[in-house]
Amino acid sequence: MTHRNDYSNSQAHQPAYPYTPHYSHYPYSHYYHLHRSESTTASLPTDSQKEKKQIVNGYVTGNIGSGQGISLNTGGELGGKHGLGFQADGHLTYNSLGTHASGHLGNQYGINAQSETHLNSSQGAGFNTEAQVGGKYGLGAQAQAQLGGGQGAGFNTGAQLGGDHGLSANADGHLGISQGAGFNTGIQIGGEHGLGAQATAQLGGGQGAGFGITGHAGSHDSHIGVTIGGKNNQLKK
Repeated sequence: MTHRNDYSNSQAHQPAYPYTPHYSHYPYSHYYHLHRSESTTASLPTDSQKEKKQIVNGYVTGNIGSGQGISLNTGGELGGKHGLGFQADGHLTYNSLGTHASGHLGNQYGINAQSETHLNSSQGAGFNTEAQVGGKYGLGAQAQAQLGGGQGAGFNTGAQLGGDHGLSANADGHLGISQGAGFNTGIQIGGEHGLGAQATAQLGGGQGAGFGITGHAGSHDSHIGVTIGGKNNQLKK
């Protein structure tokens, strides 16, 4: 700092009349302390400003490039990892489109969800979404669907409550030229060694028409099914 030298030099060269009121009423050291304290305090962020910066965070990025199409990425967080947050991104090219999004409310034992979609010439169109409440031992659900891409049309959905040894249910289906039409649904209590039941149905796809029911309790399984057409007409028990 040069205040001390400036002040002493000014005393040596100025006439013997008082300085301006701002300087004359304060000794140099006191003025320096007062001036530095005021300017430093004013330039530093307040506690509330610091808190706002820590509580709220967000970002948005984008890119446009030759051969890479257009991409966008955005996200935000309110209250840190234990608060509310989201993230989303997507891309667009001449032959594909894709998006992905996820969000959370609370920590791992709160609410978590994510979803993604795609559309392109090789895989067709599809989406996948899932959500979880209360961690891995809470309630969870999933759903996905696909159309085209050499796989015809299909869907799959499921739900769980209480983790691997709790209650779970699922259903899926497909429709295609080579696979025909099929449907499968099941329910499970107590894990793979608990109690469960499953039902299936199939039409076409080189397998004729058929349905089947399977159940198990612990390590004991039972199955009954009927198939008409295909290679063999048969009844299984």
